[in-house]
Amino acid sequence: MAIQTINIGSSANKGDGDPLRTAFDKINKNFAELEAINGSVVLQSGSTQSIDIVAADSTLLIDSVNGTITAAVLVGQLPALDGSNLTNLTIPAQTFASLTGTPTTLAGYGITDAATSAQGTLAASALQAETITLTTLKTEVAASADFADFQTRIAAL
Repeated sequence: MAIQTINIGSSANKGDGDPLRTAFDKINKNFAELEAINGSVVLQSGSTQSIDIVAADSTLLIDSVNGTITAAVLVGQLPALDGSNLTNLTIPAQTFASLTGTPTTLAGYGITDAATSAQGTLAASALQAETITLTTLKTEVAASADFADFQTRIAAL
């Protein structure tokens, strides 16, 4: 039986909806239908609905007989199983040479804002160490009319 919808009418108190007795009969039948399902849910093929189904011991139900997932039914990308053990799985050893599609650039690793090698060389040559004595610094401070003049004098050294 499909879930029955109660006709609530076109507006309040208009009298064109289901009578109270009919409405409550539909409610009782809907609850009876849900109770008859007894916790089982069947999704139509192609359904986009997503539900979590767990056995009483918190394992995912693949079938209602044993309430467990066997290695034989796991295909494709494995789901994350929090706190559970996957058994009877053989994962072959991998060598670095067997890996394919490894990035060869920073952008390949998703790093898009790194400085290029040319920018790094330019930055290194722009930041040359300079030495200034305390005496020279004091002389420049004394000779400066204001801070802007001081900046100009220091930059010219």
